[in-house]
Amino acid sequence: MAKTYLNTVKYEIQAVYEITGIVEKPDIVGALFGQSEGLLGQDMDLKELQQNGKLGRIEITVKKGKGTTSGEITIPSSLDQVKTSILGATIESVDKVGPCEAKIQIKKIIDTRKEKREHITDRAKELLKKMQKFEGVESEELAETIKAGVRKGKIVKLHGLEAGPDVATSKNIIIVEGRADVLKLLSYGINTVVAMNGSNISKELITLCEGKEITVLIDGDRGGDLNIKKLASLTKIDFVARAPDGKEVEELTQKEILQALKRRVEYSTRERSSHQSRDNRSRNDSRERGGYQRPTYQRDNREGGFRPRNNFRSRDDSRPRNNFRGRDDSRPRDNFRGRDDRRSGGSYGERFDPFKNNFRKPTAKTVEVKTLKTEKVSVKTKVPVKKTTTSTPKAIQSLGKDFGKIKGSLKARFLDNKQKKIKDVTVKEMIEALGKSRKKVDTVMFDGIITKRLLDAAEQKGVKNIIGIRKGTAKSDKVKTYTL
Repeated sequence: MAKTYLNTVKYEIQAVYEITGIVEKPDIVGALFGQSEGLLGQDMDLKELQQNGKLGRIEITVKKGKGTTSGEITIPSSLDQVKTSILGATIESVDKVGPCEAKIQIKKIIDTRKEKREHITDRAKELLKKMQKFEGVESEELAETIKAGVRKGKIVKLHGLEAGPDVATSKNIIIVEGRADVLKLLSYGINTVVAMNGSNISKELITLCEGKEITVLIDGDRGGDLNIKKLASLTKIDFVARAPDGKEVEELTQKEILQALKRRVEYSTRERSSHQSRDNRSRNDSRERGGYQRPTYQRDNREGGFRPRNNFRSRDDSRPRNNFRGRDDSRPRDNFRGRDDRRSGGSYGERFDPFKNNFRKPTAKTVEVKTLKTEKVSVKTKVPVKKTTTSTPKAIQSLGKDFGKIKGSLKARFLDNKQKKIKDVTVKEMIEALGKSRKKVDTVMFDGIITKRLLDAAEQKGVKNIIGIRKGTAKSDKVKTYTL
């Protein structure tokens, strides 16, 4: 009996059929099993495949018409692609159902695993979306989120102002620019927030700020700075918090809002630093570090003009500086005098001699370097002398005339052990021809340079001598090379 369930269904064969006669479903199943039996061997027999669990139950739909029977055939398969395709072609070969002629055609073969993969992909996307909601959430942020859900307040109207429910009773309030900012802070559980409504600051807000600690949370743009200046001209501001540059308060996350409030600064300090000029800041920084200071000038009442400060002198430098010495200075200027000369005190010519002597020492060193280079060259020239030269055998020398004919022709000649010509080839085909040569080649002479590739090929073929125009750097113990 056929197995009705497959653990791993890979493919599904879908076919349509048309029979010129009235038949029943068992007739069609019998035709499929009977005509495929023994056709492609026992491994591809439908009955055998069902018993082994390779095929599932064959589903057949029957539609009877006027003297005809038609419908669809569905066969689940756990075979591979090749065998499933062969099985589909085998089913198409059924041409009779009982005494009636039949025509079966494979409509398509569906990869059921593809549908499973699509289902898995869609489900994985849903699970990933749920996971990303809590991705990167810290314990403190999670706790604040839970608290915000409990203590979340609604926006109220306080003297015409849009504010949180705790503004009237709290001693500490946060002023933001607009209604959207109030809603954002309320969603995070911050209920002591009130909106200034941009540049339209009302008298009610000024009255509300009396006797309270005021923190202003502004956007990270130029408009926020202008609003804070206007608010500061009407009431006292204790602290200022600012959103990151280019961002508005309504765009911030809970973590960013909490960080901005933690990093708030006193408005007096902020105002002093913002109105301080760049020159003054650099001057103060340099005084604290004791380093470079920008030159400044002060009024000299004695001369009626300006005199420069000694800005380039450190505080602990009490020595007089002679940089601004005038022409009436009678002391000699020793700009070209070395330290040794100051002690000895000679004439101008005597002072100049040590200056020359300073350049004599490098000259001596240069001579030494040249001597070393000369020694290195001499070593290199001795290397070729040490090489032992081998005399050319007479048998090779006797080939000078034949080599003279080959020189300049871009040809090669193969010789046997008696120095007789085997054949001539081009230099381009020389190595290939040497490998295919059936005769024993003793000597190769050619119009070219003796290379490593040629030596390797010659060693394999047992060549003893190679004569060329010029030798390369490659050497061989088995093959002797010559140049004539």
